[in-house]
Parts: sequence; structure tokens; C-alpha cells
Amino acid sequence: KALLLASLHHPMNDQSNVPSWARAAEPLVPSVNVASVKKEVRSSIKEIGRAADEMVRLGRRRRGPGASEQLLALSTETRERARATSQTLRAAFGAVDDASPDHAALVSLSEEFKAAVLRFQQEAEAASGAAAPSQAPQSQPSLQPLPPLKPLPQFAGEMSPAMDIEAGGGGEGG
Repeated sequence: KALLLASLHHPMNDQSNVPSWARAAEPLVPSVNVASVKKEVRSSIKEIGRAADEMVRLGRRRRGPGASEQLLALSTETRERARATSQTLRAAFGAVDDASPDHAALVSLSEEFKAAVLRFQQEAEAASGAAAPSQAPQSQPSLQPLPPLKPLPQFAGEMSPAMDIEAGGGGEGG
């Protein structure tokens, strides 16, 4: 009992000697409410899915009045949602142990999120191609390589060895 009392009053147990950063009441690794993260990410996945469906609908309208503006607005809004969701997932991954069941649940949720974003991206590309004004393919002239450059006769004698080597002459090392 005396040892216990002595250890309580030991100078090493005195919190006044410990710097404030070492006495922080908050954990060093932030905690995360995985249930709320799951709910938020699932909601985003649903919204991204709805946006992909809307892209399909807008793509079918083909160059209707305001279709391009609607496509751009929907794409911008969905990309912002995807960025925010991605940040939420990264923060959650940083706060859970890699071997935990929460980590496994987040991995599964992350895969669903990636699939939803990929589907949206594909639908957006298809819809934007349909909404863009079509241009007839233009025939491009065939390109021929240029002939090698030759020095002008009036400067041929004034070339340095390095220039002579570049022009394909023998040149003398130096």
C-alpha cells in the first residue's frame, strides 16, 4: 500500500511537467463513425447512379435546347459529389485499422463507389458525344518527312566542326 501511495506522488506522475501537446484529451488517430460514413457514401452512390441515368436521358434528347448546358451542370455537380465522397472515404480509411471488419466494409463500399463513378463517366462521355455537334470527318493531307537540311554554299566554309557533324560531315573531334 505504501508503494502505491509513493508511486502516485512520484515526480514522473506529475502532469504539470508534461507538455500540453502530450496531455491532449483527443486521440492521436481520429475516430470515425463508420455507420455514418456508410450511410453518406451509399447516399452518394445512389445520387451518382441517378445522375448516370439522367445522362442517358439527356443523351437521347440529342442536341435539344439546353442539352449541353444541362449535361455540363449535371457533370459538374456529380464530379463535386464524387470528390467529397472520395475525401470522406479516404478519411475513414485513415481512421480504421487495416485488419478490422470496418476496413473490410469500407473496401467493399469503395468498390461500389468506384463502379458508380465509372458508370457515370461512361454515360457522360456517351451523352456528351451525342450532344456535341457532329462534324464530318475531314480528310487530312498525307505528311511527308522533310529532306535533310544542307548548309548554304556561302556559309559552308565557316561551319564549326560541331555544325559540320550535325550536318552529316566528318568533322574533327575536339
